Parts: sequence; structure tokens; C-alpha cells
Amino acid sequence: MNKFKLLTATALLVTSGIANADTLGVYAGVERWDYDLDGNLSSLGNNIDINNDLGLKSDDNITKYLAFEHPVPLLPNVMIRQVDLRGVSNGNASQDFTFSGITVNTGDSTQLAYNLDHNEYTLYYEILDNWVNLDLGLSAKQFDGSVFIAANLGSNAATSANVDLKGSVPMLYGKAQFDLPFTGLSAGGTVQLGQFNDDKLSDIQAYIAYESDIGLGIKAGYRIFELEFDDFDQLNSDLTIDGFYAALTFHF
Repeated sequence: MNKFKLLTATALLVTSGIANADTLGVYAGVERWDYDLDGNLSSLGNNIDINNDLGLKSDDNITKYLAFEHPVPLLPNVMIRQVDLRGVSNGNASQDFTFSGITVNTGDSTQLAYNLDHNEYTLYYEILDNWVNLDLGLSAKQFDGSVFIAANLGSNAATSANVDLKGSVPMLYGKAQFDLPFTGLSAGGTVQLGQFNDDKLSDIQAYIAYESDIGLGIKAGYRIFELEFDDFDQLNSDLTIDGFYAALTFHF
């Protein structure tokens, strides 16, 4: 099934059985994500292993989100997420490589500064809204970051290159949640799958949560974020970012 048919099928599904919220609702949360990074990247050169060549292993960052649900038929609900995803690492090149016009030799000390920050905009419908909850919709991840690599060469000369990362990737969005009645406990997951030209993204989360009678809650889960860029602003990547996260939530 090509991308157009997939998007069309989703649009038909979400408009055929919409069960919007009975009242207005606002959902907010702040998540801390502790993750590991694996994979490779390149720009106008050969693949660079982010662990072996750039010393990148693990990091942590913050995600914030705000969602607005309403009872107006046919109009979608709205969610905005701000994902901070940046860090710095130091390593030694395990191979000769080039990156955006610079050449690094085996054994040279290296530094990576990555910025994969992005905003996420989602329009979705509540297909089910009881102890079983199901949301379906469309979203887009809008990147505004960069990848910077520097190296101290064997002659002690320094070299560096920076590649900007700006653009958006459209995605399908789905969320399923199962509530344990009268307890405030729930378990669920979200799935986002997207492709634009040859750029592919997937973002999958599974969680357990508790919400008190006054709307305050906590959440803990696991997230897997995969980025397969093919000449996205001259950046190529095959990265997996995954790890546990914890969140404070509020619903009113």
C-alpha cells in the first residue's frame, strides 16, 4: 500500500466512527526520557558509527506536551509536543571517514554535538472513549536542529563541519489505552509511522499510568524512536534512540 492510499484509508476511518469527548478537556505533561543511541550517520561521505567513532552512548532529555479535546463533531482534537533531543559526546575515530567536506583519520579525537529537537503537531479523533480508548489521526514532526562534528587531527590541527537539519515528516498517529475502572490506573501505547520521500520515522511508546481524582498523575514507559534519513538536508542516518521515561501529567 503506498503512502497516499494509507493516508486516505486513515482519513476515512477516523471520520466514519468518531466519538468525541463529552466535555472540554485539557491534557498536559512533562516527560524525562533516559535513552541509548545506536546507529550511523553520514553527509557526503561514508557511514560514521556514532558509538565507535564519536563516543555517543546514552543521554537524557525532556518532552513537553499539551492536548485539547472538545465535543464538537467532525472537528479533530489537537496535541502539540515539544521534544528536546540534543547532546554532546567525545570519542576517537575507529576508521577513516569524511563528513560534509572534512576528513577524519583513524585514531583522531572527535566531538559530536547533535540537535534533533522537533515540534510535533497532531490532529486526532477519539474512535472509542470508555474503559477502552482509541485515538487515530495524523501528525507531523517538524525538525529545526543540526549535527556538528569536530576532530583534532594527528598534526594537532582542528577541523569541523556542521549540517543543518530543517524540515517536516508527516506521520500516521494512533493511541490505545485501557483503563482499570475506579482505580485511576491505565496502560496503553502510542504509535507514529511516517515517510516523506525516502525519509522514514517511527516513534513507539508503551506505558502504565495513574491519575488521581483531581487530575494529577504519573506515567512510566518505554520509547523507541527510529530515524532513517535519506539526504534530509544532506544528512543520512540510520539511528535508534530508545529507553525508559517517566512523566508528570495533569488533566482538567
